[in-house]
Amino acid sequence: MAEIVLDLGPVNSVDETAFLQAIENLTKWFEANDTSNGRDPDAPELMVKTVSDAAGTLRRSVIFQRQDWAYTFMGLWEQERSAG
Repeated sequence: MAEIVLDLGPVNSVDETAFLQAIENLTKWFEANDTSNGRDPDAPELMVKTVSDAAGTLRRSVIFQRQDWAYTFMGLWEQERSAG
């Protein structure tokens, strides 16, 4: 299964609140929509990875198993960023 990796770039305090709210909104979206499609209920719908680059800057990526989940998250995240 292919993974969809969204590189959200450097972690900063301005985007942190928007990111957390977008994750919360995505969780509500998962609950409102049947996203299982016969999948193992213990399998993660998304994974969040934070890494440090050579300069010590923290970068965040969100990893999805399905393209539509990534697309939905990006819409929610952009909406939260523009609201803040």
